[in-house]
Amino acid sequence: MKQRFLTILTVFFSASSLLSAQSTITKYLSGNDYGAGVEWDFKLSEGRRSGVWTKIQVPSCWELEGFGKYNYGHAKDSVRGKEVGYYKHQFDVPSDWKSQQVEIVFEGSMTDTEVRINGELAGPIHQGSFYSFRYDISKLVRYGGQNVLEVKVAKHSANESVNKAERYADYWIFGGIFRPVFLEVKPKQNIERVA
Repeated sequence: MKQRFLTILTVFFSASSLLSAQSTITKYLSGNDYGAGVEWDFKLSEGRRSGVWTKIQVPSCWELEGFGKYNYGHAKDSVRGKEVGYYKHQFDVPSDWKSQQVEIVFEGSMTDTEVRINGELAGPIHQGSFYSFRYDISKLVRYGGQNVLEVKVAKHSANESVNKAERYADYWIFGGIFRPVFLEVKPKQNIERVA
């Protein structure tokens, strides 16, 4: 009985140490809430304060930070807006993350979003605003050094179905990275989704 108890105890502690070694690391590149943002470099294509590189809080909607033009859902000019926001941000990646899977996660941006890491496209352009998306950037980051994140956000989608879903409504339409952005670092062998 004593031997069996010791075996169970050993298995329990071994499993516990494996589980703790398998934890996920979250590193915010933006603030984690509106009002607690991080300044990123920013330039807007047209509208108020456009055409010049400056700073903006991320997350935020650029109209509320004094950029661009306010659009209302049913307004005729909100259907074909041309505002495009360009963001740049530098971040470090520790060298000990090289054996891990590094993903960049966007909790929400309005609306079509192109993400580049060190000049390389992270994946296909994301379309749609109100849900999160992610890219595995393990092969794009420089470990033990500085990295450049470039994000291009078009306020209106190139996809007419997305525009109809998001713009033919009774509310204001805002542009920008309006939810947090973070790195998620996890073991290369991991469970992608649990439901």
